[in-house]
This record gives sequence, structure tokens and C-alpha cells, in this order.
Amino acid sequence: MATNGYSEAVAVAPERGMRFLLSCLMILIVVTDILDVPMSLGPGLSAKNALLYLIALALAFKMIVQQRFVFELRALHICFAILIVYSLVTIFAAAFIVQYPRYELIASGINWKSRLVDQAIFFLVFFYGLHESRNAHWLIKVVLLAVIVGNAVAFLNAVGLISIGDMQLRKDGRMTGVMGESNQDAAFVSLFLPALAAAVLTGRGVGRIVWLIGLVSSLGVIVLTASRGAYVGIVLAALWSMFIFRRYFPLRRIIAMGMAGIAVIGIFFAVMSVRYGDLLYKRLVGDTTSSDMVAASSGRLEIWSTALSAMADAPLSFITGFGWNTYWSMPFRLSPHNHYLSLWFNVGLVGLICGILLLALVVRESVKAVPIAPVRDRPVLISFAIGTLAISIATFFVDLYTPWLWFWAYAGLVMRIAVNANPQWVAPAVQARVPMPAQRAEPVVRRDPFGWVGGQRAR
Repeated sequence: MATNGYSEAVAVAPERGMRFLLSCLMILIVVTDILDVPMSLGPGLSAKNALLYLIALALAFKMIVQQRFVFELRALHICFAILIVYSLVTIFAAAFIVQYPRYELIASGINWKSRLVDQAIFFLVFFYGLHESRNAHWLIKVVLLAVIVGNAVAFLNAVGLISIGDMQLRKDGRMTGVMGESNQDAAFVSLFLPALAAAVLTGRGVGRIVWLIGLVSSLGVIVLTASRGAYVGIVLAALWSMFIFRRYFPLRRIIAMGMAGIAVIGIFFAVMSVRYGDLLYKRLVGDTTSSDMVAASSGRLEIWSTALSAMADAPLSFITGFGWNTYWSMPFRLSPHNHYLSLWFNVGLVGLICGILLLALVVRESVKAVPIAPVRDRPVLISFAIGTLAISIATFFVDLYTPWLWFWAYAGLVMRIAVNANPQWVAPAVQARVPMPAQRAEPVVRRDPFGWVGGQRAR
């Protein structure tokens, strides 16, 4: 029996039931998003929420019965708890102490549950729902297949080959996908693009063809969204990954992969420009090179300056924020178009710091796990770190809603793999029962054409 991590140190059930329920949840989400099916069961409750809460309840019952719970990733849980509790406090402060005009307590409470509590539950059920890394790998493939289906349908809708759901081109020529808004769709795709690329590189046979189709359709979506924020996120994340993971890739392979990626993207843009050249030129050249900075930022500078001016009129808000969801009770015409500014405006420094830490902590854990993880885990850990950095940068230019549920489900699975790779997370009682050899031979790697094993050879 392998002894690497909690899940492989203890004989546990195959987890087929939990794996099935989590798969059904992701399938339900993507199908309802594609078909634009109303799933509401009442204010703040939908069929997706009901299934999520059912899974969470089953997981809690399982933990109580088995009495085998290890509190892992404490810093991440603490950040979530602080953000959730502080935001709830600000809701009551805004409603009963400050009493903002047009501030709705019930609506803000529902928004708080949907945008914070549900995100935390998504992470918890995907992280604690599975203890075996092999099951996490399996479910990541399900998530990626759901992403492929959603992006493929959106892309085919945009080019006019099919008409499913409500995913069409906007009046300005930009497409909307399963997330319902161009910039959110682009940020969503930027999260999973590295994972799809890694799946293509490491896949075999028919599987590789499926991942390649998914990669191409996802590239098509991100091109037609014409979201410059997502483009910046992908480029900066790629440059960061070349530096931070350089020990796992020979320089010649980095250059070769970089040149291949540039060539593929260049060809893709050239092909898409035949039909959508005006849109791409306007977004990438016309708007970007405009001498009017407000126009160059698509009005974001004006939106941000207006929000910051409102905070400057009440300087204490820079520390405390105005209160959860108060932005929409004020006479602002447009969304903040910035995830971090939205947190800062509504829940102050506490919200901003916790929001940044939540993203930074999952990246740190995945990067830390790469040197000690089995070779098969490294593509997943590396691609998740790159995708998280890409969406973190993209969210500087857009305020996300639906994509966060996908992110935290994905993060929960990858964090399970990262934790299982780190011996420090093995429960002390489990360590006492499992004999650890003084020195374990490195596993024989049968196939490693892309250099994932480079870090092992360097030790």
C-alpha cells in the first residue's frame, strides 16, 4: 500500500457515491447554464443549491459517523470564515445602524449567501468529499469535460452553426458564453485553458483528441469575447509560470512550447480575423491605442474613480467598507468592473485582504506541492496555479459572479491532491499506524515526454 498522504495511508471506501453526486452537480450546472433553464425553487434557492446542500449534509453525516476528520488548510478556512462573518456583520450595520436609502436587507442577505457561503460550501464539499487523489483526478476530468461542452456549444452558437440556449453575439459583435457575459466568460476560460493544454500534452489516443477539441473551442470562445483583461491575465500567468516552474522544464522545452503556443494562437487569430477582423481590430488596436484613457479602458477608469471618490467622501470606508452589497444601493450606473475594488468598497480592508489571500493561498499550496508530488500530479498542480493566476489578473477588470462556483469546485479537487502529496497533513494517529520506510525508492517513470520529472532528477 502506498503511504503518500492521508487518502493513501488509510483504506477508505472507493467513494463512488460521493464521486457520483459531485459529478451530477457539475453536469447539472453546465446543462442548466447552456440551456438557460430556470431552476429557482424560491428566493435564494435553486435546484443546484438544493443538490449542493444535500451533498454537504451527506458529507457532514459521514464525518460524524466515521469520526475521521482532519482539519486541513487551516489558513484558507480561517480567511473564508472571517470574510463571511465580517460581511454578515456589515449587512446588519448597513441596514440597522447606517440605514442606507434603498438598501434591502433580504436581497443583500441572499446575495451574501450566494456569493460567499455557497462558494465556501462548494470548496468544502469538493475538498472533503473525496480523500483519494485518484478520485480527485477523475472528477477533474469530469469538470474539464463539462467546460468543453459549455465552450463548444457557446462557440458553435457564436459562429451560427447551432442555436441552443441564449448564448449569442452581443450588439458590439462580442460573444457571450455559459457565464452570460463576455468578460466573465473570458475569465472563466482563462482558468481552465492551462488544464486543457496540459491534458492535450499528457493525453493519449482518443482522449487527446477530445482534449484538443476542448482546447480549440475554448480558444475560440476567448478570442470572440475580445476580453483584453483575460488576454493580459493569460500572458502574465504564462510568463510567471516559466519562471516559477523553470526547474521542471528544460530551457529548450520552454522555448519550444512557447513558440508552439504563439504559433497556434497566431494562426487561430488569423483564421478568426477572416470573419471577425473588425471586432478584434477595434478591441485590440483601436480601443487599446486610444489617446482617451477612459475609452482605452472601456470606461473602467471613470467607474473606478467614481467609486473611489465616494470612498474618499467617507474616509472611514477605506478601512471598514460601506457594507456588503451597498454598491448597488448607491446611484452608480455600472458594475464596479473590478473584483478587488468591489470587495474594498463593500467590506473594506478585511474583505480585500481576505479576498486576495484566498487566491494566494491556493496558488501557494499548489506550488509547494509540486516538488514532492508524484509525477502524475504535477501537470494538474502546475496548470491550476497558472489558471488561478490568470483569473486573478482577469478579475482586476471584471467583477465575477457564476465563475467563482466553478473555481472553488476546481480548487477543492486540486487542493485535495496537493494535501495528499504533503506528508505533514497525514493525521498523527494514521502516521503511528502506518510504517514509513527509512528511504523509499523513486518510482519508475515509464513515460515523461514533457519534463514533469525534471524536479526529481535534480534532487
